[in-house]
Amino acid sequence: MRDLAAAVRAGRIGPRQAVDDALDAIIRQDGVIRACTRIDVAGARAAAAALAARADLDRLPLAGVPFAVKQYTDPADPLIRRLTDAGAVAVAETAAPQYCTWGATDRPGRVVANPTRPGRTPGGSSGGAAAAVAAGMVPFAHGNDGMGSLRIPAAACGLATLKATPGLLPGRIGRNDWYGMSVHGVLARDVADLRLLTRVLTAGAVDVRPGAATPPEVVLLDPTSPVAGIPVQRGWAAAAAAAAGRFRRAGVPVLRARAPYPANPLPMLARWTAGVADSVADDPGAGASGVDAHLEWRTRVHAGLGRLLRPTIAAGQVTRARAAMAEFLPEQAVLITPALAADPPRAGAWHRRPWVANLAANMRFSPFTSVWNLLGHPAGVVVEPSTGRGVQVIARPGGEALVLSAMDRISSGGSLGA
Repeated sequence: MRDLAAAVRAGRIGPRQAVDDALDAIIRQDGVIRACTRIDVAGARAAAAALAARADLDRLPLAGVPFAVKQYTDPADPLIRRLTDAGAVAVAETAAPQYCTWGATDRPGRVVANPTRPGRTPGGSSGGAAAAVAAGMVPFAHGNDGMGSLRIPAAACGLATLKATPGLLPGRIGRNDWYGMSVHGVLARDVADLRLLTRVLTAGAVDVRPGAATPPEVVLLDPTSPVAGIPVQRGWAAAAAAAAGRFRRAGVPVLRARAPYPANPLPMLARWTAGVADSVADDPGAGASGVDAHLEWRTRVHAGLGRLLRPTIAAGQVTRARAAMAEFLPEQAVLITPALAADPPRAGAWHRRPWVANLAANMRFSPFTSVWNLLGHPAGVVVEPSTGRGVQVIARPGGEALVLSAMDRISSGGSLGA
């Protein structure tokens, strides 16, 4: 991505060629992968022509870089505008499960394939976005994350991503960002690309220059599931241990510790289900009752539960849990966990299965992500090279630069702060 933008800025390749290369890659591959719900050939070429005429093309950080926008996203969203203002060109829309609810990406007539793990789901709900990036259709893709919807696909497809602290990035998701849990973001091929994208998306509010962040003073390692009774497969636990080992070898203290995860699942469940219920109610195609035929059965159950649980949501009900995590996680520390507890489930028609089957599948393979949406911590996912599996890196709210610094160390083995 960085090389492509540099080539466009230098005039070695035009925006139209960069866009056409991406469109060709999508058309060539998507009949099998099924990542894209819409390919905007005319719109992308028009945007490329307008970009080529810009006087500041040689100064745009994302000059000519094609990208995809996740389904259910307004193309005029402020976050999308921030990317296009920086020179990126939207070329396609990527698939998501209905109302971005689940950790696998399929709909009637469409099962998105995982280019890196054949036969497995690319995760969700930003599964189409992850599949498009992993297949090389686009250098990066937009997504969002309300329960792990960026981090789960990143781990499933071998990508890098960052769920930011709520309020850091522009744009809204639904009425109220799933009651504060959901944020926009991107999926990238490596941490260096993710750094550049984070600088663009935060308008420089986060100093992402290599070496700008103070390296972690201590690393906490917790490879155990936040959800009681969910086992963690050896390979995923080993990835977290290997990531922590990179810091230990650099002289950073590594402490194995059990994070004080909230014991009560109701606040998270209420926000997740009520957020989907709001999306259904606000969708003109769903009907006032939210039970029109276009709704998958699992969505009907999920939204119905959300309508029942919505009155239980209160702003202060997670205050104690946030305080406990703040005491556990020092300001200059990061927590490392596995990104997933198990390999992604088989790709298939999960939309035909009961709500409880979808819930159980999500919990079995991805119990590590959603708590950080509830608590509001930044959390990134990156591949640990020696194991080939993703790990999750968490810092205190506002600690995006620290997370990126740690992700650099894990992915490259470079010097601390590099």
